Amino acid sequence: MEYRLFLIIPPGLEDLALKEVESKCPVSGIEVLKGGLELNADLDWIVKAHTLLKVPTRILMRVTEFKVRDFPKLHQKFVNFKWNQFLSHPEPVFEISCSKSRLMHTGRIEETIKGALSEALVRQPLNRDWEKKNYPPQTFYVRLVDDNLTLSLDLTGEPLYKRGLQIIKGEAPIRENLASAFLMELFQGLNQEVTLVDPMCGSGTFLTEAINFRRPLHLRPFAFETAPFFKGKMVRLPLVTTPFPLKEVQGFDLNEVLIKKVSENSELKLTVQDSVKAPIHIDGEFIMICNPPYGERIKIEGKRGSFLREAWQKFLTVDKPLRFGWVLPSDMDDLFKAPSSYKLLSKRHLKNGGMAVTYWVWERV
Repeated sequence: MEYRLFLIIPPGLEDLALKEVESKCPVSGIEVLKGGLELNADLDWIVKAHTLLKVPTRILMRVTEFKVRDFPKLHQKFVNFKWNQFLSHPEPVFEISCSKSRLMHTGRIEETIKGALSEALVRQPLNRDWEKKNYPPQTFYVRLVDDNLTLSLDLTGEPLYKRGLQIIKGEAPIRENLASAFLMELFQGLNQEVTLVDPMCGSGTFLTEAINFRRPLHLRPFAFETAPFFKGKMVRLPLVTTPFPLKEVQGFDLNEVLIKKVSENSELKLTVQDSVKAPIHIDGEFIMICNPPYGERIKIEGKRGSFLREAWQKFLTVDKPLRFGWVLPSDMDDLFKAPSSYKLLSKRHLKNGGMAVTYWVWERV
């Protein structure tokens, strides 16, 4: 049986998310929308997608859609809905959004749906597994646009970027799914094995994501595992055989305490070093990716523009990586010009922790 699914994607990364789906768990008929991908797939695909995909934030299952303009009809629709096909806990959480509809009071909408659910469960009671096995409440997303209501079930639970891979976190780590997307763009079209370097690695998110980009994720549960329609169990998937052309990863950071903690709790190769001042020595060809501190949560010496310009010039004129991925606040786009020895491969705008940023990828010529 196939289900209608919606993959929530950070806005601005939809094209990279599509490429990841096509390479790891291809399926036909994918529709690219702002902030997501919509497609039809079966339970096997749902399991595979949750364990392999690194760019999506979460995956929703569309369970019903209908037009509604008044509360009595809303109540009746949910009284008659087949809750026991999807529900594993009698008290789910409802996330409600409305726009351009007659029903706009989210509190009353939630109250109406919960009342209808209580009435429905008298006629279609749930089994007691949720009590015996201590299932957590599920989350349903209710979206009303132009009087059209869509009810979606969250299949994921904790966002997919919460991998359970990094025990130690720095002060301002980049979100894991953004890191994976940026790495995809950095490695795109690269046909030689290289070392990946992060000169300001913090807790090593870029390096961890690079190592694990093609590894299935089995360190955490997913919400769909408790749903009535999921009859199987999570299975260990084989490793994908086409990883990044990666020789090794190396990280540098001047935070000695953080580097020591991360090194003790991971497989990463890290060095304490101020990479803005000291040259980076790597055997063989290497590429570099960097999400530098902007002076917001992590303090920097001097003015932000001067610090970032110094780092930029040093990395590209002294270290000279084959490729350089660079995340910067978008209000600084005009301050950085590439040296004559580099060409711009790509440039994209998005939000990182609520801040507008630009992700640049340069290649040495």
